[in-house]
Amino acid sequence: MAAEATTYRYVRLILLALLLALAISVAAETVRTGWQTSISAYYYTAAGPVFIAVLCCVGACLVALRGLTDAEDVCLNLAGISAPMVAFVPTPELGRAPDEPAIANSALTYLVVLAVGYLVVLVAVVRRRSHGGPAPTLWSVLGLISIPAAWVVGVVWILVDRDSFATHAHALAAVFTFLPFVGVVLLNTDWGVRVLAWQPAAKGSRYDVGYWSVLAAMALAAVVFAALWSWDYALLGLEISLLLLFAAFWVLQSIGVPVPGADPDRRTS
Repeated sequence: MAAEATTYRYVRLILLALLLALAISVAAETVRTGWQTSISAYYYTAAGPVFIAVLCCVGACLVALRGLTDAEDVCLNLAGISAPMVAFVPTPELGRAPDEPAIANSALTYLVVLAVGYLVVLVAVVRRRSHGGPAPTLWSVLGLISIPAAWVVGVVWILVDRDSFATHAHALAAVFTFLPFVGVVLLNTDWGVRVLAWQPAAKGSRYDVGYWSVLAAMALAAVVFAALWSWDYALLGLEISLLLLFAAFWVLQSIGVPVPGADPDRRTS
């Protein structure tokens, strides 16, 4: 179990390193050319390659991580599969025509790889069930349904209306990256484990107050920057606030043993 615990802890530390890399790249470019109106707008600057690389790596790490519950795992997977699409489809900017062939190539390539990965997982689930393994939980079934549903939407959208996809897919992918991750934080609270994940907790988490504090800060940031939405940099401020809070969450996660079922901080049955 020690090797698995070390691997999971390293994946979470890698997520922190990726957020740090994005912060350094964006800060360096801001010093050189000034502020952009959002982190996504740095795609068009010298920070663009780091922006794309970080989102793709973050997506892979989120999918690789196994949540402490099936509910958390579904949220991690949804956030993980959405993050690369945020990078592949840039945010629309005034005076910049989207490179539709490049967007189509990147998005379709990603969707094909995603389909292959999903089929591998599906075969593994069927084989495990055929060999007497436990039936998938309701949350697992929801995950198995939601991912192909998102895949169908993406494929149909890009094939039917490439211009609309190039204009709006970035925002939709960003929403489905951020919201499931908020769910991940909620599902790490004692209340989230019992009520949302339907798992009995043997004892409360030592970090329950910390998780609730992160959620409260996220809600406060959303309210504050919604009130300031007419400000040119409101979206940038919201994104920076959320990324800092995500980093705080991963710090809390990395303190404990990160292997599902082996965490002495909370054992579920």
